[in-house]
Amino acid sequence: MKQQPLIAPPSVKKTDKIGVISLASVLDEPRLRKGKKLLEETYGFEVVLGNHIFDKHHNYAGNDDIRLADFQAMLDRPDIKVIMAGRGGYGTSKIIDMVNWGKFKKHPKWLVGFSDITVAHLKLQSLGYQSIHGPMMVTLPNESVSTESLINALSGLPISYSERGHTANRKGKAEGQIIGGNLCLLAHNIGSRSDISFDGKILFLEDIGEYLYNIDRMMVQLKRAGKLDLLAGVIVGQFSESKENSTTFGKTAYQIMQDHFSGYDFPVCYDFPIGHETENRAIRCGEVVSLEIEKEFVKLSSEVNPAILS
Repeated sequence: MKQQPLIAPPSVKKTDKIGVISLASVLDEPRLRKGKKLLEETYGFEVVLGNHIFDKHHNYAGNDDIRLADFQAMLDRPDIKVIMAGRGGYGTSKIIDMVNWGKFKKHPKWLVGFSDITVAHLKLQSLGYQSIHGPMMVTLPNESVSTESLINALSGLPISYSERGHTANRKGKAEGQIIGGNLCLLAHNIGSRSDISFDGKILFLEDIGEYLYNIDRMMVQLKRAGKLDLLAGVIVGQFSESKENSTTFGKTAYQIMQDHFSGYDFPVCYDFPIGHETENRAIRCGEVVSLEIEKEFVKLSSEVNPAILS
């Protein structure tokens, strides 16, 4: 049975308001203002900063109550059409279960971000809504192709990515809802109120700064929880700055992935431009997509526009 897409918020047009908050770590103000300038002067959006976006509380952009209040305020404002995370880091899972989604359900809007923001994406998917895994305010100026992919995703245009291949790719075709994000947060989410089914879906994974043994441990967690059993396909993105202990683990991040996927027959691709590197293509989580994998290339597409609320 063909999967149905989750509910997509309305597409975004120029002059719409984009609210910016930090759900997690302290923000780099100069980098954020560069992203704000890009959205306003190049794309014509009106950027509204959260009231406490530059607050600091140890590692966090304000304490839990402050970060929650800024997020709630943006969710509750019907004139805000997009909520974009300033950055990731750590802290989203500490506040996500305290959010009131009542007004969001009356006026759904796009949530944008990656890394620690995976927690919020999974929460929205558990509620039945799409959101966008893609560049955040501090990364918007990094690469024009990825920034354009985000603008296209917000505009409701079909996804059409044709990307590089990899020698480890396992060929095949798949179709299904696309889900995923940061491996650490995907493992962290299992058993929570935001836990979702992976069955029949296309899963994408990325991470940064993890010890290789811990990448293996998190993949073991996904496998033990049954999250890999009925996948339609897998997109392995960038695993940046992976680390060794004093005793080497003996495998690269991609070799760890190959081992864990070896017992399944779904198609798998590697080195797709999603993650913490300069390239970070926007993905509408919860959208139904088609995936074609060959050794030489990978194609990811959505045949029709996402369902837009009237």
